[in-house]
Amino acid sequence: MIEDGGGARGCPASREEPRVAHSRTLRFWLDPANIAVRLGQAGPVVRTKAGPAVAFQVNDPSLIRKVGCGEDIFQAWSADPCLRDFTGDGFAGAEGQAHRDRRALMKPALAAPRLTALGPSVRDSTEGLLAGLPADRPVDVPVEMSRLVAGLVIETVLNSGISPDTLAALARARSVLSAGVFWKYALSPWPWVPAPRGRAFRRALGTLNEATQEVYERHQPDADGNDVVSLLKRSSDNRPDAALHDLRALLFAGIEATASTLAWACYELGRHPDHQAAIRAEADAVLGADAPADAVRPEQMPRTAGFIREVTRLHGIPFLVRRPRHATYVGEQPVPAGALVTLPMGALRRDPARYARPEEFDPLRWSPEAHPQLSPAALLPYGLGPRYCPGAAASEILTPVALASLVRSRTLRTTTPDRTVRVSLELTPMPKGLTMLAAPREPHPPLVPGPASGEEADPVRRP
Repeated sequence: MIEDGGGARGCPASREEPRVAHSRTLRFWLDPANIAVRLGQAGPVVRTKAGPAVAFQVNDPSLIRKVGCGEDIFQAWSADPCLRDFTGDGFAGAEGQAHRDRRALMKPALAAPRLTALGPSVRDSTEGLLAGLPADRPVDVPVEMSRLVAGLVIETVLNSGISPDTLAALARARSVLSAGVFWKYALSPWPWVPAPRGRAFRRALGTLNEATQEVYERHQPDADGNDVVSLLKRSSDNRPDAALHDLRALLFAGIEATASTLAWACYELGRHPDHQAAIRAEADAVLGADAPADAVRPEQMPRTAGFIREVTRLHGIPFLVRRPRHATYVGEQPVPAGALVTLPMGALRRDPARYARPEEFDPLRWSPEAHPQLSPAALLPYGLGPRYCPGAAASEILTPVALASLVRSRTLRTTTPDRTVRVSLELTPMPKGLTMLAAPREPHPPLVPGPASGEEADPVRRP
């Protein structure tokens, strides 16, 4: 994921050198395994050019946090007026105190203490949703992981239900919505340029609205009435649209990020059958029907949790974006109002000063026995600052339990080992074109896990 800008020796020292990163911003998003610059060779802030647009990439970790947390100076992408038809009146498009108030309202329902008992329901719901996963033909992994995650979020986090047809339509719509939002924001400086697939985006948004309405109507509140949908309903008695817009944002965000993680996890499981066997053995020990409810927790599955962290490290969202509300400075670099400022999360996750063999997929680097111990917080998987993902605690439980449940019941294999898997141009990177066989598990004892595999067949070809 590392690219040397400006030639083999990396970025030149001069900020005026135009070759430092021509079209780097777009290439970086297209190719999350190709870091725009080596952190040790680039300046703290690098001026880049993507076509006619000027952007600024922040490479210094302290400046990254300053920009990411500086809501008064830097506007988050979701609050941009160009996305108003998508965010509506919900918290995702709100700013300042209005945004903080809506998040504070949902926080008790989405906090870790309330979600600690979610594991068994995630396990059971995953098993039910896997019944609809074809076993006799290749499956479209991004679509099926979107269907799985949407069902889990609706059933276990939102305490509701949805029809199978609506669930399938929502899974298919996810990619169109994600790409549509990306292009709307990317083209916002030129509003006269039509975003690609505009009609398809509007149809997909209609599907998301229908699914949200169905979830809203079929919601079953917790006994104490303090689940997230109940809180949203009570706070919006005179503004039901606000509750629906918040619910829509939670549903889409919950599907988008977690489905990407699970899709890339499937890809890596197909490449590394030894890790698949190790996760299955761990799942057998923790997720059995007779396992105590309090044992179905991520901390009881260190191999699975480490695998997910490594997937996030290599395949997580490559960078966050902000735009300054007015002309300002980032470090010593002047930045005009409205310019694109990129925070390269992917660069931090592949920094050789932080990670040994940063290009190698090695879940064992996250093992409790590994030295030195790595901090999962350094991955910043849920963003930072006021826009930190409100559903982070739910995802921390849902993702590893869902993956372990999947591996416990199915064996994932690539269909054509020599087929190119590309990275889609969406809000979160997805393995475009990835199809796999998800065969029912063969009854045999778990294999003894071997050493972490190196590069195998079916490499991702970066555009």
